[in-house]
Amino acid sequence: MRFKNVKSLGNTYIDLKKFNILIGRNGVGKTNIQKYLYYFYENLVENKLESDIFDKENPYNNYAEITIKFDLKNFLEIADNNLENEFFSKINKLKDSNSTVTVTFKQFKNNTVFWSHDYKERKLIKYLFPVYYIDVRNIDLYDWENIWNVIGDLGQRRSVKEEKFSDDLDDILKDIYGIKYFEYLIDLKNEIERLEYNVQPYKNSEKFKQIYKLKFGGDRFNFKKNNLDFYSKGYNSYNYLRIFYTILDKLHMSKVKNPIIILDEPEIGLHPTLIDELVNVIYSQSKLIQTVIATHSPRIVKNALIFNDVNIFQINEVNLKSNVRKIKNLDNKRSNKVISDKEASYFFSKGILFVEGVTEYELFNNDTLRELYPVLNEIEIFSYNSNNISLDVSHPFQRNLDIPYLLLLDMDKIVTYDGGKKRFSITGDSYNPLKNTEIKKHEKFYYGTRRNLLYLRNRIVGISKKGDFKYDEDYLIFGDDLFYTFRTLIKSYCKYYNVYPVLTTTEGAIVNKFSYTYFYEWLMEDETGYSDRTNLRDAYNKNENISYKINILKTIIEGNLEPLSKLTKEKVKKCTISDIKEGYEIALKLKRLPKGSGWLSEFLNYIFKKFDNQKSKFNVTFPEIADIINKLEIIMK
Repeated sequence: MRFKNVKSLGNTYIDLKKFNILIGRNGVGKTNIQKYLYYFYENLVENKLESDIFDKENPYNNYAEITIKFDLKNFLEIADNNLENEFFSKINKLKDSNSTVTVTFKQFKNNTVFWSHDYKERKLIKYLFPVYYIDVRNIDLYDWENIWNVIGDLGQRRSVKEEKFSDDLDDILKDIYGIKYFEYLIDLKNEIERLEYNVQPYKNSEKFKQIYKLKFGGDRFNFKKNNLDFYSKGYNSYNYLRIFYTILDKLHMSKVKNPIIILDEPEIGLHPTLIDELVNVIYSQSKLIQTVIATHSPRIVKNALIFNDVNIFQINEVNLKSNVRKIKNLDNKRSNKVISDKEASYFFSKGILFVEGVTEYELFNNDTLRELYPVLNEIEIFSYNSNNISLDVSHPFQRNLDIPYLLLLDMDKIVTYDGGKKRFSITGDSYNPLKNTEIKKHEKFYYGTRRNLLYLRNRIVGISKKGDFKYDEDYLIFGDDLFYTFRTLIKSYCKYYNVYPVLTTTEGAIVNKFSYTYFYEWLMEDETGYSDRTNLRDAYNKNENISYKINILKTIIEGNLEPLSKLTKEKVKKCTISDIKEGYEIALKLKRLPKGSGWLSEFLNYIFKKFDNQKSKFNVTFPEIADIINKLEIIMK
């Protein structure tokens, strides 16, 4: 399908498979795609024009255009064996060299219309590809008359024997109800005609609809011998769609037709398990029936992602125009087992911050932090628990999603330190830009300011191979300008690729040289309830060096030290300063504050109360956290 100057669809192209899903926020153009696909079909053989089809943002365009290419392959295979049949001969004449037919509709602002094919050809196309538009919000779930309309389409084409049908029906009525009843019907018909009224004849499908009703013995559906209003709207909606697909299946089997269903938000009112069943129903019929769904349901996306032959399109608004991107399906069988509603829900996000674990999740979901930094209310926090398969499922780059994102990583996912060689080596996987071979290939062809990325990479790699880094075994810091330059270069490089490596861990961003005194004061307060305060005080006051004190506090919250590892007995043994060694020995035995235990929220509440919710004080005290949020603000713009 191609749309030009149609509402928000300025120049939009979509290549449909049998099962197609449109996702995106409200107002981005999903409904326009569905509506004007149906509009095309409605106008194939009669004029049902609307004046609001035009792109209002571009008043200089004089027309709106819709072009649809139809695949005739299935029909032509049947036609090859029926070339003498007039009907199949017409189909054969429709095709171009690729066994397709491309039909273009133009509507001008003076409401004149241009079609690329004549009326008879368009009528044949409408017959071959019947379209049904179902807006679940507006269907009558207790009166299924539309179902009978579809059943009527099962009827055969007109026959020369139809005239005999009326005479035979007269004989049947006489035989069953007697001649007198039949005379009443004749008198009624004559009286209506005397008053100069007549009855408009049925169309063929309408006639068969009535025949089927007569054959079924009624026209009101019930389910399990209960009236439809006995069940919930959601259950009736599911049953309505299920029987709709069942009938269209029969329509395809009995007649030369490829039905198309346009479904708008079919998930409304459905329990999650019914959504699962509905997607399976649709997918099971996808070889016969083409479906175009617009949805806000992660459950539908979750189910569809595991199918290889389903198209999922993300619709976004860019400069008041609808932008369509095809989402990459999962190519890892293990991903099919991991994906849940959680992963699929991020396909609908305005922005995503990917974090490794519960500490980061707790941090960026803090209510006061979100008040101070409104950008945090615009994004979703995705804690993938260091599970890259889960990350792969929802990562915008992996799925070709147009969603702003930032991936937060601990520095040890970028580089690792070898104490024996006194060197740093680049580590991790493809989420580390320095490790990503595709990025490396592309950077060779960058020019202008982007050429600096290659320079940065080469410098980082060069330092990692040649730099000699030895940390102080007492204070457990490097204290080397080259080391701090090395970290700064890594951060600058990774941030360009929307990856933010924290200097050590998120715990290290919380307890740093500007905040450590606040953290210690908080731990020592009675309200905190930290039960090992006496030993903490003893260890903390063994030495006045700031790095030492930070190491003690990081050990309590299980954070990494500057060498990207935790305090261990082996490190303590190498200490040369006795009071520091004693302090570290106490620290190893201190009670820990486990991740996800709530200590972070309590500490942040303490900080915000102390700072009177002043953003400037928070920025100074937690510069790395403030920098992460600043990067998010840039990305979201």
